[in-house]
Order: sequence, then C-alpha cells, then structure tokens
Amino acid sequence: MKSFNKLLAVFSVIFSLLTIGTVKAEESYVFGGIKVFNYGIETSDLQELNTSLVNLGFSSSTSSTDNTGVGFDIGLGLNISENLAAEVGYVDYGTLEINTTLTGPAETLKTEIDGDGLTGAAVLKFGEGDNEHAYVKAGFHSWEFTGKVTASLGSSSEALGKGTDPFFSFGYKAEGWFVSYDHYVIEDGDIGSFSLGYASSF
Repeated sequence: MKSFNKLLAVFSVIFSLLTIGTVKAEESYVFGGIKVFNYGIETSDLQELNTSLVNLGFSSSTSSTDNTGVGFDIGLGLNISENLAAEVGYVDYGTLEINTTLTGPAETLKTEIDGDGLTGAAVLKFGEGDNEHAYVKAGFHSWEFTGKVTASLGSSSEALGKGTDPFFSFGYKAEGWFVSYDHYVIEDGDIGSFSLGYASSF
C-alpha cells in the first residue's frame, strides 16, 4: 500500500503540471525504445547462491550469468516549457538468467528473474530547442519482480517482491532519436540500462 501511495503521489504531481495553462496538441509526445540492462550481479552473489544450495545437501554448486538482459520502455510525455517536461511510462526490465550446475546428485538449474514497472518523472532539457538537446530525467518507478526456476523435473515460479524507488536518466536527443543511461534503485540493489529509442510529437 505504501508503494502504491508513493506512485499515486508522483502521478498526482504530474497531472497537476498537465492541467496548468492551456495544453496544445503538439506539446504532447509518445516515446519508446530498447533497453540493454546490467543487473549488477557480483561474484559474491553467486557464491552466496552456491553456498545455500550446498547447504541443502548437494556436493557442489557452480553458477554463472552474463549479467545482462534486454527490455523496453514506452510512455507519454508533455512539454511544460522549452526546458521542462513531465512523463509517465511503462518499463520492462528484461530477464536475468543464472545457470547452475550441481553434483551429488547431478542436476542443472536455470533461474530466470524478470519484472516490469510504471514510471513517473520530470525531464530537464538543456539545449536550444526540442529537436536537439541533452536532458536529465528523475522520478520514481513502481516495480515488481518474479523468479522462475527450471530443473529436470519441471519448473516453479514465485513472486520476489515489489516496491517504489527513485530512478534517474541522462541522455541526448536529436531529430526524435534519443540515447540514454538509466539507473533504477531497487531496495538494497541497483540496476542500470543503456537505451536507444524514438519520441514523436502529436
């Protein structure tokens, strides 16, 4: 409930901005793009996973991950002024995959963690016009993650958690195309992504 209330507060502020003054159609825009995530999994995290599996009775456990995943985001924005915009959106955080090989008894596990969220943010633009500028974005994202473990006898899925935390981005836009780095805080851990996308006014 606290997470929902935080997100509702963010959307209320953005909605208030949208209702200030007369909004012209060309001031609105839609955006979307591909995001390549780095999940920040460290060797110590994999060692902790392996230790927990050995403690369950396996003789040994070895885990690996490429620490990356591909997701996307889509959203709606409104130019409040030449240098300020407000955005709401949806983000898919991609899928983190961890492969584990066990012995005593022999088994292979594949762990997949994926999630999505809703975002609300303010965008500060630096440049002469909307066609070409650098920008900084900051706001909140309401996230939810699910884990799925697949073994030789089948698979099982379980909700891992949900919450609302800050996120920020910085990027560059030219002729509708944009590139950015996005950083998402998720409780005690962070994930980041590099994005390539396109925005179109309507």
